[in-house]
Amino acid sequence: MAQQINLLTPILLAPRRYFSALTLLQATGLLLVAAAAATLWLQQRDRHAEAEHQALLAGYATERQQLTVARAGLPVPLDGNALQQQLMPLLTGNDERRALLQALGAEGGGKPGRRHSDLLALIARSLPEAAWLGELNYAPGRVELIGGTLDTAVLRPWLGQLAGHPLLAGQELSALRVERVGTPGLNASSNPLLAGTSPVAQAGLPVWAFRVVSAPAAAASGATR
Repeated sequence: MAQQINLLTPILLAPRRYFSALTLLQATGLLLVAAAAATLWLQQRDRHAEAEHQALLAGYATERQQLTVARAGLPVPLDGNALQQQLMPLLTGNDERRALLQALGAEGGGKPGRRHSDLLALIARSLPEAAWLGELNYAPGRVELIGGTLDTAVLRPWLGQLAGHPLLAGQELSALRVERVGTPGLNASSNPLLAGTSPVAQAGLPVWAFRVVSAPAAAASGATR
C-alpha cells in the first residue's frame, strides 16, 4: 500500500508576528511627533488671536477716549424756548424782506423800462462830463444825488432828463443846494473831489457842490411860489 509522506509540517514553521515591539515603538514616536506639532500650531494660533484681541481692545480704548473728548467739547444744549426766541427775529426779518420785494415788484420793478436798475443805469449813463457824483441814495419814490460840477448850466437839462423816467412819475428833481467849494460852512468831506486838496481844486478851477432830492411835484411847485 502506497503512503504519502508530507515533509512540510506547519508546526515546525516560525510564527508570524504582526505587531512587534519595534513597530509599536515607531508608531508611538510618530504619534508623539504629530501631537507636538499640533500643540505648537495651536499655541501659535492662540498667541496670534491674543495679539489681535489686545490690539482691538487698544483701539476701543482710543475711540472711547476720543468720544469722551468730543462729547466734552459739545456746546451745552439750548432750551427750546431760547431757540424759539432767537428764531423769531430771523423770521420777522424774512417777512420784512419778503414784503419789501413784493412792494418793489408791485411798483413795476420787474417790467422792462420800469426796473429800479434802469433808473440807476440812466443816472450813470446821462451824467454830464462836467459833473460827478459823490453819493447816491435811492429808495422807491425818492432819489438823493450829492456831487459836484464845473458848470452849473449842465444840471438843469440833466435833471429834466431824469425826471422823465417812469419811476419818478409825479416827482420833481430840484437843485436844493448849489454852492461853490470854499464857501464857509460847506461840508465837502463826503465827496473827495470837492475837498480843497483835490486835483480839481488845486488846479484853480471853479467847483460847485450840489445836492438834489426828489419831491412830489405839487409840494415842489408850492415851495417855489
